[in-house]
Amino acid sequence: MSDHSSRVTHVGDRWRRLARVAAFALIVVAAAFSTALAIDLLRADRHFEAADVRFTTRLDRAVSWTPDTALPAGLSRSVLGLDDDLEYRGAVQQFWLSNPRAPLRQFSDVTRRAAAERRLAELSDESGNGEHRSLLFTMRGGLLLEEARATPSQREVFVRRAIEQFQFAIAQDPSNDDAVHDLELSLKLLRQTGRGDAGETEGRAPLPSAGAGAATQGGGF
Repeated sequence: MSDHSSRVTHVGDRWRRLARVAAFALIVVAAAFSTALAIDLLRADRHFEAADVRFTTRLDRAVSWTPDTALPAGLSRSVLGLDDDLEYRGAVQQFWLSNPRAPLRQFSDVTRRAAAERRLAELSDESGNGEHRSLLFTMRGGLLLEEARATPSQREVFVRRAIEQFQFAIAQDPSNDDAVHDLELSLKLLRQTGRGDAGETEGRAPLPSAGAGAATQGGGF
């Protein structure tokens, strides 16, 4: 065999060895990534479950649903598809932290309530989950009915806007019993408002329960 042929054979063998090493390294990296991802999924499930319980039982209204992750937080949320769930839970949390049934006594109360309604509106337009959108519309309708109760001079305007939200909610999820009930009550309030006899008690907003809809499907929330 000539020197040239020997050199070609030697170079070919070296590249094959490098290719095998590179392939093995990729397998190791992929296995490590899959393991870390599985760990993050398990952590997220456990963290969401614990945070949901703390929130719904009112042990901690300011609870964080962001889990600790083995992978970089942004990468883990993106790969596992957690961003939508976190956004949704955050909107529900902001809704309840705005104290929707409390009287608006200070300017900070007004801004907090307005920020909650704005976030509900934005997320209801963006969410691809029909059940989530339905519950977001329901919560926004509840806020509007609170506005109707608090501002008698604009009661009819707010009640009509609330009716629209409950109709949106039912269109997204016909099984949303809260929205159906709230729509019936809102229509009753609208008729009473036309007669000028909507009282304080009957004008009370039918807000969702403390943990209504804060979790993903199957989350038991």
